[in-house]
Amino acid sequence: LNSTMTSYDDWGNPTGKPARKPQDFVGTAAESAKLFLAKTGVYMPSGSPGHRWNFRRVFSVPNVLTAIWVFYLYWGERSVFRHSINECQWDSWESWPEDATPHRLAFVADPQLVDPHTYPGRPWPLSTLTTDYTDQYLRRTYSSLQTSLHPDTVMFLGDLFDGGREWTADGSKSPEEQWRAYGDNFWLREYDRFGKIFFAHWGDGGMLPRVGQLGRKIIAGLPGNHDLGFAAGVRMNVRKRFQAYFGDGSRIDVIGNHTIVSVDTVSLSALGHTAGDEQIWKPVQEFLDGAQAEKKRVVARELRNQRGLPPNPKYQHGVIDTGDLAKAALPAMETSEAEFPTILLTHVPLYRGEGTPCGPLREHWPPSTPPKGQTEPVNPDERNAIAVRGGYQYQNVLTQDVSKDITEKIGNIAYAFSGDDHDYCEVVHRGYPSAGGGIREITVKSMSWAMGVRKPGFVMLSMWNPVNEHGETVVSKLDAGKPTIQSHLCLLPDQLGIFIRYGILLGLSLLTLLIRAAVL
Repeated sequence: LNSTMTSYDDWGNPTGKPARKPQDFVGTAAESAKLFLAKTGVYMPSGSPGHRWNFRRVFSVPNVLTAIWVFYLYWGERSVFRHSINECQWDSWESWPEDATPHRLAFVADPQLVDPHTYPGRPWPLSTLTTDYTDQYLRRTYSSLQTSLHPDTVMFLGDLFDGGREWTADGSKSPEEQWRAYGDNFWLREYDRFGKIFFAHWGDGGMLPRVGQLGRKIIAGLPGNHDLGFAAGVRMNVRKRFQAYFGDGSRIDVIGNHTIVSVDTVSLSALGHTAGDEQIWKPVQEFLDGAQAEKKRVVARELRNQRGLPPNPKYQHGVIDTGDLAKAALPAMETSEAEFPTILLTHVPLYRGEGTPCGPLREHWPPSTPPKGQTEPVNPDERNAIAVRGGYQYQNVLTQDVSKDITEKIGNIAYAFSGDDHDYCEVVHRGYPSAGGGIREITVKSMSWAMGVRKPGFVMLSMWNPVNEHGETVVSKLDAGKPTIQSHLCLLPDQLGIFIRYGILLGLSLLTLLIRAAVL
């Protein structure tokens, strides 16, 4: 008997017969997939009906390892970031009345861009990889914050740079000899780098404000000790440069019917230092001296704005004779006796006693376990507290005198937010003048994974304080007396943990390939 082998075309059809090319898109895609699999040896159109698929090729060791790596890389580079931000959605923790339109604010602390000052002994290429990956982490998390959470306001709490205080400005020289070669040009490159990470992604979630909000703001003027130095170590040219690009460090803003007072405490801390130049601390002291009057003025401007009036009084259009100039009165800015809840922003936390506990959300050292039979948290708790100490160009907390001076001159502070420590800390200060019930201070985690915390983060603030035209809070009897602020700590992915998983997977992959090579 004569027998011949049947041959097949690229579509899997026997040659010599009319081709059955698919007529629709789905059919074309299916046949194209078969063609691809046929070329890789997974699909064999010439095989018998039960033996056309070679699944051993599909589940080969290289293919399985490739699939695992694709899964892990997608998880570590995309999925874990999206998941961590989605867990912080505003409506998952806010508890306002149904008709509330709260103002939503995010505090970002200590991004502290990695630079030559951060790890001076780290060799290339490790130094470059560290810089690139910390920048990528900040950019990725901040962009996700904007797109998924879309805060109305973002405020930075200082230490935008790591070595900013060391880069010389206008001829001034760093006291550290190894940094004297770094000047204005280097600082400007770092400023551009900061802008590409944060300013360029400010609008990733859209620029239009949410319903009930007048607009969106980003404020980054509060300096840290890594930006300017600390106390007597602040150099005036460095501070002038920082203020020229980021704005005044001491300022008052009305946001969401709350008065937010930012204080340049790294400069103010020069007050009382024997080496502290008056020009370092005096502008901040003068700001504090007029803070209560300025609070009333900014509240009055805000109330005028909410009523649809110009925020400032208009000048009368008229001709004034030279002889009448001394008698001509300038239009006076009306003030308001109404006062919104006051929030203090300071880079360095307020003074507290040694061992004051920071609470259960502190990462490095959770609260100590109470002795048997004790139900109250351990207090003092040295391991859970911010250490009260200082050194070259830093101080972990403000002095007691500076803290008292700030709180007395601003007055009626209900909340305070700070940075510097890199880890979370929440305390209630009852030894300073406050709006009643003490000052609740939250020290915000660093947003950078290179600052000693495995899980960086930021603090979300939801503010709801409806007022009438006189600035008086208008709420139902049921809600009267309740806090006008709710906060939430949003934790970000553990980048070091992701790298460790990559390393373990790499080791297992190499071991698997070695075993396979030895067996085959």
